Amino acid sequence: MRAPRGNLPGERPGESARPRYRALTVVAAIIVLLSAFSMTAPAAQATERTAQERSSRPVAAAMAWAPWVEPWFPDNRELRYGGQRLDDRNRLINNCPSGFLCLAAGEGNGLHTVYYLYACSERSLSNFIGDGAVANSQTGNPGPRAILKRQDKSTERVIGPGNDPVRVDWDPVYYIDPC
Repeated sequence: MRAPRGNLPGERPGESARPRYRALTVVAAIIVLLSAFSMTAPAAQATERTAQERSSRPVAAAMAWAPWVEPWFPDNRELRYGGQRLDDRNRLINNCPSGFLCLAAGEGNGLHTVYYLYACSERSLSNFIGDGAVANSQTGNPGPRAILKRQDKSTERVIGPGNDPVRVDWDPVYYIDPC
């Protein structure tokens, strides 16, 4: 048998403090739970908002790139047409002007870049990825040949002069010698 305890401060004789402590314990537990929910709710909302933003953006935009030719000679009549839709890309490559070597490469987002190269010097190609096209409209006798080169500068493909564009796999090509 237990010995009777004394009263706690504020207790009346014969009154137990247990119901009050239980009530305080329940209130404290509710406060802790509310605090935990209030701290995790903003993080959950941020995650939800980020997922919604991601789903509303085009996936390809994050993967887009810009094909680039170096050195680039815009002062020597060379032209670059970026952000072209497929029909515009086809029009540009199919109408490659006389005296030019024309290149078409995708940008990874459904758009294309078309180059009209004129100067005869080896060029380095950056972000020429996947399939593309080349039209060799250069003039001269014999007609200048465009040489597509691998990373070790060995020849990947030679494209002679002609009016029709040819399909090219840009993946193994790192350099091009226009003429």
